[in-house]
This record gives sequence, structure tokens and C-alpha cells, in this order.
Amino acid sequence: MGAIDAFVKTFSLILENKRLYLLALILALILAPIGAYLVPNELSYNYNQTSMQKGNVIVEEYGGPSEDELMDLFTQLMKGLAVYLLITMVLSSIFEYGVVKGALAHLAGEEPSLGELLGEGVRHFIGVFIINLIYSLIALAFIGVAFIPIAVGVMTLPAGGVLIFLGLVLLLPIAALVTSLSALSIPLYADKGKVGAAFEAFGLVFRNILSSIGFGFLMWVGIIGVGMISAPIAFVTEAFLNQGAGVYVSALLQAPFNALLYVFIWVAGVAFYKELQRMEELKKVDVELAELGIDI
Repeated sequence: MGAIDAFVKTFSLILENKRLYLLALILALILAPIGAYLVPNELSYNYNQTSMQKGNVIVEEYGGPSEDELMDLFTQLMKGLAVYLLITMVLSSIFEYGVVKGALAHLAGEEPSLGELLGEGVRHFIGVFIINLIYSLIALAFIGVAFIPIAVGVMTLPAGGVLIFLGLVLLLPIAALVTSLSALSIPLYADKGKVGAAFEAFGLVFRNILSSIGFGFLMWVGIIGVGMISAPIAFVTEAFLNQGAGVYVSALLQAPFNALLYVFIWVAGVAFYKELQRMEELKKVDVELAELGIDI
């Protein structure tokens, strides 16, 4: 029930704190044109054109890009993506801390201004950046473990089909667990003010493993739901506008939905953190009552 309670609490927190969505929207509007410029959906290249005469007919042949041109296009895309990811990580670190701090403050009965929250984000963005980077590596390591039986199964087919199935079954709960683990890290840091506190998430998650897996799955449902709303908008916009303008207009139209996604993920972490705290306190009460010989 802890996962469901936290999931429901997430939406109530967002509705009660519309300013937190405004923070996320500012981030999304900043990133939209940057992403459209640095990571275009399509890369232009010149077709090779050759012509030859066969009798009285001139035949023209068009060819795609050469291997060198393809490598240049790929390099261009990777460079743009790397720059975009770096900008995104830095800016999102500022706004993530601000949103998380704002949600925690609301639960404590405080209502700091947007300026105060942004100021807090600027002061703590390095800590958020480091924590998110470390947790990304941890996530890759955990998911990599699930891929071990899949890789062994692929190399030992057809008998390895069982291992592939087991690996896929293992992958889902591990990925859900990692999702909850990452969601808790910044709320812990913002609440306790120490980078080391972010790693207390491991204790919380593994002491409440079923709730953590369930919450990870519920977060995926929310993320997919937002994606299903924004994807058709992007498709229609780029289909009816020319490539240059369409990419930017599409990015700006998707910004409100991206903002909703950001605020959902960040506030969900706060809601789950507080729910796990409540569950931990109840466990302590149960232990104390048991020591007193009181059975409830």
C-alpha cells in the first residue's frame, strides 16, 4: 500500500503546489530550443548524382551518402547530443533541487518563493549533479547484472532460451527498484543537507523492497501516460510544418508536457520518501510495543 499511497500523494502535492510546475516549465522552455538545435530529428546530407547517356536517353543515378559522410553525420549527432546532455544535467540539477525543496517545504508548512527555491537550486546544483551521475552509474551496474543471463542465453541458444526468459523476468523488478532508488536520492539530500545522505536510499529501498518495486512500476505508468499525450503533438506539428520551423515549434509545444514529466518524477520521489519514513516509524512503534509485550 505504501507505493500506491505515495503515487496518489504525488498528484495532490503537484496540485497543491502549482508553482513547482512553473519551475519545471521554465526549465522545459529553456531546454526546448537548445535540444531542437543541438539534436535535430533529421540530418541533411547531399545526394551523389551521376549521369550517363544511353543512345538518345540521359540516365541520372542518385546515391546515398558515402561511409565517410555517414560517419561525419554520426559524429555531428553525437557531439550535439553530448553537449545537450551536459547542459540538461546542469540546468536540471538546479531546478530539480528547487522543486524537491519546495515540495518538502510545503509538507513542513512553509511556502518559499520561486526566487528562494531557484537560489537554493543554484547553491546545491553541484551536489545534485554528482548524486545523479553516481546513481546513473549504479543503475547501469544493476541493470547490467540482469543482462548477464540474457547474454549467456543468447550464446547458448536454443538451450539458453530459459536463461533469456529468466533474465527478462529479472530485468523488470531490478529496473523498477533502480527507478525508486534514484527517485529517493535528491529528497534525502535536500532534506538532510548532506551529499552522503543521498545514499541512505539503499537502506530505505531494501528494507521496503516490495513497496519500492511497486512504486517503480507506478512511476513508469505515469511517465508512459505523459509520453502518450505529447507524442501525437510532436508528430502532427512536424508533419505539417517545414523541417526547420517544425522542429522548434514541436519542441516548444512539447515543453509543457516535458515540464509535467519533470515535476511528476521529482515530486514522486518526495512523496515516496515521506511514505517510507512513515512506514519506518510505524515499524519502530511495532517493535517497541512488542518489547513491552503489547500485541496489536
